[in-house]
Amino acid sequence: MHHIIKYRWLIIAVSIAVTVGVAGFLSEISVESDLKSYFPSKMESMVATDRIEENFGNQDIIMILFEKKDIVNPASLKRVRQVDRHLNRVKGIRKTTSVFSANYIYGQDGAMIVEPAIQNIPEDKKGMEELEVRLMKNDLVKNIVVAEDLGSTAIIASLADNADEDTVFAGIQRVLEEFPGNETVHFGGLPYLRQQMNKDIKRDALILVPIALLLMIIFLYFVFREWRGVLLPFMVVLLSTVLALALIPMVGWKFYFISLLVPIMLIAIANDYGIHMIAKYQEVNASGNGMTMKEISVLIARKLWKPILITGITTIAGIAALLAHTMIPARQMAVVAGIGIVAALLYSIFLLPAVLSFMKPSHPVKNLEKKKQVKRNLLNRLSYYTIRNRRRIPVVTVVVTLVIGAGIFFLKVDSNEENFFPEKHPVKQASRLINAHYGGSENLSIMFRGDMLDPELLQRIDGYEQMLLEEPEIDLVMSFPDVIREISKALYEQSEEMYDRIPPSRNAVAQYMALYNMNGDPENLDQLVDFNYEYAHMIIRINSVGNKEVNRIIGKIRTITHDDPNVAAIGGYGFVRSQFANQVVRGQFYSLGIALLIVFVILASIFKSFQAGIVSIIPLGISIVVLFGIMGLTGVRLDAATALLSSVMIGVGVDYTIHFLWRYKEERQQHRPRKEALITTLTTTGRGILFNAFSVIIGFLVLIISSFTPIRFFGILIVISIFSCLIGALVVLPALVLSFRFKFLEPRELEEESQEEKKLLKAI
Repeated sequence: MHHIIKYRWLIIAVSIAVTVGVAGFLSEISVESDLKSYFPSKMESMVATDRIEENFGNQDIIMILFEKKDIVNPASLKRVRQVDRHLNRVKGIRKTTSVFSANYIYGQDGAMIVEPAIQNIPEDKKGMEELEVRLMKNDLVKNIVVAEDLGSTAIIASLADNADEDTVFAGIQRVLEEFPGNETVHFGGLPYLRQQMNKDIKRDALILVPIALLLMIIFLYFVFREWRGVLLPFMVVLLSTVLALALIPMVGWKFYFISLLVPIMLIAIANDYGIHMIAKYQEVNASGNGMTMKEISVLIARKLWKPILITGITTIAGIAALLAHTMIPARQMAVVAGIGIVAALLYSIFLLPAVLSFMKPSHPVKNLEKKKQVKRNLLNRLSYYTIRNRRRIPVVTVVVTLVIGAGIFFLKVDSNEENFFPEKHPVKQASRLINAHYGGSENLSIMFRGDMLDPELLQRIDGYEQMLLEEPEIDLVMSFPDVIREISKALYEQSEEMYDRIPPSRNAVAQYMALYNMNGDPENLDQLVDFNYEYAHMIIRINSVGNKEVNRIIGKIRTITHDDPNVAAIGGYGFVRSQFANQVVRGQFYSLGIALLIVFVILASIFKSFQAGIVSIIPLGISIVVLFGIMGLTGVRLDAATALLSSVMIGVGVDYTIHFLWRYKEERQQHRPRKEALITTLTTTGRGILFNAFSVIIGFLVLIISSFTPIRFFGILIVISIFSCLIGALVVLPALVLSFRFKFLEPRELEEESQEEKKLLKAI
C-alpha cells in the first residue's frame, strides 16, 4: 500500500483524465419508453402481435377524449368535427374514427343505407334528442366513440407505420389550440403513455439525482462533522457515477424507465466504501499515536482494502445476478451498476487515500478519543442489550419473520404501464374514463385466416365473441361478424328471422358486403377485415388490467379456439404485458436464487468455511421474506421496478454482515472473550456499518418523490429492506455468534485445543 503514496500524483491524474474523457458521452443518452423493448423480440406475444400488424397495420392508437356532462350539444359536436377534420392532416396520423366518420347502417324502403353516424349537427333541442337516440341505437358507435352516458366522446387516431410520435403530438396540440372549447380533454393509448413516460423519465433524472447528491452531502457532514468526510466520499460517488452513466451511450444502449435507479444506486452504494475509509481515519486520528497523514493514509488502505474489496465483490455479485433476468434493461443495469461499483472500489482504495495524504490532520472527533469515549452511546447500549437477550432475539426474529412473511401469499404481479403513474396523473384519469365507458384500455387480438365470407367461419367467430363477453372483465369485443349482423338489422325487420343474424350462405354474405361497399367506405372496416376477405381481426377490450385476470382470459381464448385451423395468431398489447409480467416473476426468482448462491459461495470461500456461507445469508434470508411479506400485506405489486429489489438488497445488505464478521473475527483472533469482541466490534466497525446503512437509506429515500409509482415503492421498500439487513447485522447476527460457537470465527489455537479435548474425551 506504500505505492499509493509513491504514485499518488499519477493516481489522481489518471482518475481525472478518465472522468473528463467519458463525461462528454452523457449528453448522448437517449430515452426508451416502449415496454416492448424490455424483452427479446422473439417472445411469443410480440411475434404474434407483429404478425397481426403486418395485416392490419400499426395497432398503436391515440384516443382523444372530450368529456362534458352532456357531450351531445351543438358547440361540443362542432368542436369535435373540426378537430377530427384537421387531425387527418397531421403528419403521422393515418386515419381517424369519430362520431362523424363511424358508420350508421339502417334500412329505408327496402334498401340499405350506410352513412356517417352524424351527418348534420342539429341546432334545436328536439333534433339533439333524436340524435342521442340514434347514437345509442348504433352498436358501431356506442361505447366505441361515444360513451353510453353521453358524458364523453372520442376521436381514435390510428398512426402510420414509423410515425414520429413527437411530431404527431405536437400536431394534435396545435389543432386543439386552434379549436378551443370548454370540454375536458384526455388522452389515452400507448403512444400517449410513451410520451408521458419519456417526459417523466427526463424530469426524474433532472430532479432526483441533484437532490440525492445534496442529501448525501448533508448526511456526510452530519455524521463526520468535517468537510474532508464530505468531499472525499462525494468525490468517489461523482467520478464512479459519471463513468457508469457514460457507459450507456458508449455501448449504444438506451436509458429506460428502470435505468433511473442506476444513478441513485451508485450515489447510495458507491458512498459506502468512502464512509468506511473516513470512519477508520477518524478512529486512527483519535488514537493520538502521532502518525503523519501519509502514514495514516497507508494504514487505513492496508486495514480496509480487503473488507472493502470483499463487500464490493459481494455487492457486484448480488447486482450481477440480474444478468440472469429476462428483462433487457435489468441485464443492462447489472452491467452499468456493476462497472460503477468497480470504479467506486478502485477510487476508494487508491484515489481516496492518495488525496487524503495531501491534507492536514483534522481535530480528533471527541467521542472517539479514548479518554473521552462515551461508554453508553447507542452502539454501546446495543451491544449490552444483545448480550443480555442473546437467547430471546433469534426466537423473536423467527416469529416476526413468519408472521410478516405470510403476506407473500397475497403478493400480486403488475405489468400495466398505466399503473406506473400516480392516481391524479392525466394518464390514470384517462384510463379510468376508458375503462368505465369504452370497454377498457387493455387490448387483446385474435387474427383469423380463411374465407371470411364463409358463414360457418363467421358463426364460429361470433360464437367466440359471445363466450368472451361472458367474462366480467370484457365489456367490448369488435369483429367482422358484428358488421354482418349490423347489415342484417338494416335489411330485415326486427320480427323477421334473419334480423341480427349471419346469413346461412356464402353468396348471401357476399351480397351483404357488396351492398355495403356500394353505400359505405370499405376503409372503415380495415381494422376488422382485409380487402380480400382472407384475414379477420377480433379486438377485445378488457376493463380490468390485473395480470391474473388477463392471464385467465388468454387461457380461455386458447381453450375455446383450441385446434381451430382458422386461428392464425393470438396477440395484442395485453398479451405482451401478460407475458412481460410472467417473465418478471420468472426473472425475479432466477436472479434471487443466483444472487444468494453467489454470495454464499464467495463468503464460504473468503472465510474458508461452509458454515460461514450459511451464517452470512441468514440476515439476507430474513430480509427477503420480510420484504415480500410487506409487499403482499400492503398491496404493493411486483412490477418492472420492484422485481429488482431483492438482488439490489442482497448486493447492498450483505456488506453489513461482512464488516461485522470480519472485525469480530479479528477481535477473536486476538483471544479476546466473545462478549468483549462483540462490544468492540459494534462500537467501532458498527459505527461504519451504521453510517453505511443510513447513507444508503438516505440515497434511496429520494425515490419517493419520483413521478413513477413503482420507483416510489422501490424507494420505500429498499429503505425497509436495508433497515432489516442492518438489524440483522447489528442485532440478530451478534446474538447468534454469542449463542452458538461458529468455528470459522474462533482463533485457530482454540479450534485446535477444542479438537484435542474432543479426542481426549473420546479416548476416555
